[in-house]
Amino acid sequence: MSKAGYVIISVMLLMAGSIQGAEQKYVALTFDDGPNSPYTERILQTLEEKNVCATFFLIGRQVEKFPTIGMQIQESGHEIGGHSYDWDALAFKRWKTVEEKFDKMDAAFSSVGITNVVLFRPPNGMLSPGQKKKIEARGLTVVFGDIVPGDWKSVSAKTIRDRVLKRVRPGSIIVLHDGGGDRNATIAAVPLIIDGLKARGYVLVTVSELLGL
Repeated sequence: MSKAGYVIISVMLLMAGSIQGAEQKYVALTFDDGPNSPYTERILQTLEEKNVCATFFLIGRQVEKFPTIGMQIQESGHEIGGHSYDWDALAFKRWKTVEEKFDKMDAAFSSVGITNVVLFRPPNGMLSPGQKKKIEARGLTVVFGDIVPGDWKSVSAKTIRDRVLKRVRPGSIIVLHDGGGDRNATIAAVPLIIDGLKARGYVLVTVSELLGL
């Protein structure tokens, strides 16, 4: 398959997680690339203050680096999904290499008591159809998202919030980042996003709740 084919598959799958919650105003707030101090802890504090549960897609290597934060996410009642062992894109790698990354990610999760993970979001949002099938055979549901406000770029908290609120619809999965760089703008945007969603009548749930898993 050409590289374009992989990209097409990624785009087709992008909306796959936005169906079950479409009948009611449910949305899921998700965070990629953590855990990452001090940003993850500050996001957890905001979520607690706003009484919201989110879904964190964790990097195995980051769990090894910040094991206490990984445990804190779980103990706070949030959902945890896998985001591979590192940030390398998986789409063009041999399955043996992908399996090795999954095994290392699972070992990192298990070392801090994270078990029963049922969700996976690939780094860079790309997989081949064959990889998706094999990942699903491991008992995982592959999750993307339909709202990606680009919070990893040099944008303000207001811009991140406005991009989310402009595009949101019932069943949306919002993709933010607590790792991979300076996330102060994301931290400032999170309470603005939550308040804006609630003001519009949205209920924030985990991805599994949204998809009915």
